[in-house]
Amino acid sequence: MCLFLLPFNLFLPNIINNIYTNKDNSMNNPDDISLDFDMVIKNLRDKLGSGLYFVIIASENGAVIKASINEKEFNKASISLITSQIYELAQDITSEMGIHEPDFNVIHSGNFYILSIKILNQIVILLIEDQIEISKIFTIINESIAQSK
Repeated sequence: MCLFLLPFNLFLPNIINNIYTNKDNSMNNPDDISLDFDMVIKNLRDKLGSGLYFVIIASENGAVIKASINEKEFNKASISLITSQIYELAQDITSEMGIHEPDFNVIHSGNFYILSIKILNQIVILLIEDQIEISKIFTIINESIAQSK
């Protein structure tokens, strides 16, 4: 098993900028932007199909907010809590190194990725087949960002 702690901005710098920037390049107030949990789960399920095994959306402290998971096979509360602890460790490591906090973590094991993405103070956790392009996940989630009215 391998754990990668990667600064998000090294690979996909436009995703976060697109969330906070209007078409006229003015900045949105981050409080006016939200993650539509139902849309995230639906879009991931629709676009990734059988390559997606589960989705958990959790708070930064590991509390499950929304999930699409087979609870007989996986313990969503445990996965959510452990993933939030991975984020804390990743933040400690990057802080010690003096680099930007990671926005996502990738764990590769066998033919699977466990991908956890921190966005808008929530953590989206996915178990996917490793043939799925990770950049596709970010595009799907970015499409699920909604402006508050």
